[in-house]
Amino acid sequence: MKQAIVYLHGFNSASLDSHGKLLTAKEKLAVLQEFCTERNVLLYAPNLDYRDFQGLIEDLLFEWNQLLDQGYNVVFMGSSMGGFSSEYLAYKTGARAIMINPAVKPSAVLPQFIGVTANFETGEPYDWQQSHCDQYAKFEQELAANRQKLDLTLLLDLGDELLDSAATHDLYQAKARVACFPGGSHGFEHMREALPLVERVLFGEEDNPVSRLN
Repeated sequence: MKQAIVYLHGFNSASLDSHGKLLTAKEKLAVLQEFCTERNVLLYAPNLDYRDFQGLIEDLLFEWNQLLDQGYNVVFMGSSMGGFSSEYLAYKTGARAIMINPAVKPSAVLPQFIGVTANFETGEPYDWQQSHCDQYAKFEQELAANRQKLDLTLLLDLGDELLDSAATHDLYQAKARVACFPGGSHGFEHMREALPLVERVLFGEEDNPVSRLN
């Protein structure tokens, strides 16, 4: 079966420039694009607006169905808020998810960004308010109440300056493959080192969906 990665960037970030080209100046995107080209994997990396999470999810579910109709096996992969979104999409679809330094509880993390006025990557105007943070409590509760066995892979930079990587590791170690990398940052600096695990998620271990790498 053909393989596809739906890559979801973090809060107020971007994967595409104003011309719709992948932002390969971001090393993890450049490495991921190179990997996908070499392995004939479709990479779909849209720009996302986290001010309307329900709408974002509906759009991505539509794209997921389109890819399924084209014969693709889809893996959701995302960083920070994209990691949270990837887990939620795995919960909604049963697809595999690769979460990179995920924002485990967005409603608690995102209020610090109230007052931002521009997108961090593109400079486009952006207004983030408390109501945008509050919407996430509902989705957090859905995931917390979930009793399905999801196929999750967690990639952590232990030097994450924004989120507590040790707490995230403890939360997921019993229900996900976990790979930790010394140093790094919230932006994740070990994509190349993580590629063997990404490849394994895409092309192997169908009969053993949950194992751990510590």
